Amino acid sequence: MNWWQQLRKKWDDWCGDREMEMSIRSHLTQNGYFGHTAKFEAVRLVAVQRPGWLQIFRFEVTARVNPASSSTAGTDSSSAGTDNMIANAEHSEHDHGPDPEAEYHRLYGLVREDHRQNRSNVRVFQSESQRLELFQRWSDGLICLRGAKGLANS
Repeated sequence: MNWWQQLRKKWDDWCGDREMEMSIRSHLTQNGYFGHTAKFEAVRLVAVQRPGWLQIFRFEVTARVNPASSSTAGTDSSSAGTDNMIANAEHSEHDHGPDPEAEYHRLYGLVREDHRQNRSNVRVFQSESQRLELFQRWSDGLICLRGAKGLANS
């Protein structure tokens, strides 16, 4: 039975869309994380606009903070420079010493894909409430998944 549970967990965490996965990883790298080693969980299509050109996906990711990054890992990556970065002062003090201990953040994200314009918009947050707030704005007028695996209220 353990094998079945592992297979189910792997299936639940599988992204399934290489371009979207690479967009998320690139976004994480640009925002102070090691994006290529991030571990995805609960990647789900949560809203769609008919006939399916516009789609919104949710995901959760555990990402390691990159202490050498020029930008610090932030909470809300929706706009640069407006109360969306967390200061990591301890990293600047240890530039020439031994490598700092790995720091991981649990992040909650949304991806808005518009296939008509071939555009993908990625946002990550450190709290589920921030993600829910953006989801409510992005999903206005869309068909939304409800229940335990969705983000919409029943």
